[in-house]
Amino acid sequence: MSNYKQLDIYWVDLDPTKGAETRKRRPCVILQADLVNTMSRTLLVAPILPGHKKWPFVVNIKATSTNGLDKDRHINLKQVRVVDVSRVSKQQGKIEDKYFPKIQSKIKLVFGINS
Repeated sequence: MSNYKQLDIYWVDLDPTKGAETRKRRPCVILQADLVNTMSRTLLVAPILPGHKKWPFVVNIKATSTNGLDKDRHINLKQVRVVDVSRVSKQQGKIEDKYFPKIQSKIKLVFGINS
């Protein structure tokens, strides 16, 4: 159904939200596998937020021409969210492959997967 790729960064409208959920239109990284992306109108994403954090559930990333970010940021894997593709707009870039093992590790931590 879609051409979205894992680790691509797109702008996503996260509103409406409630409580402590990440708000506004933000860059988000697509987490789900490419095969799932082709079969679904929803995407599993994590928001990319300003600054670096020392929290155990984030991956800090440096701004590069590949990812298209304007400054160093962090992926908040505690705020993973499923969104309909209608919330997705312009592509920002792509997270570099070197971050993928860190992303996988943090996802395992958040979901309590011990492998």
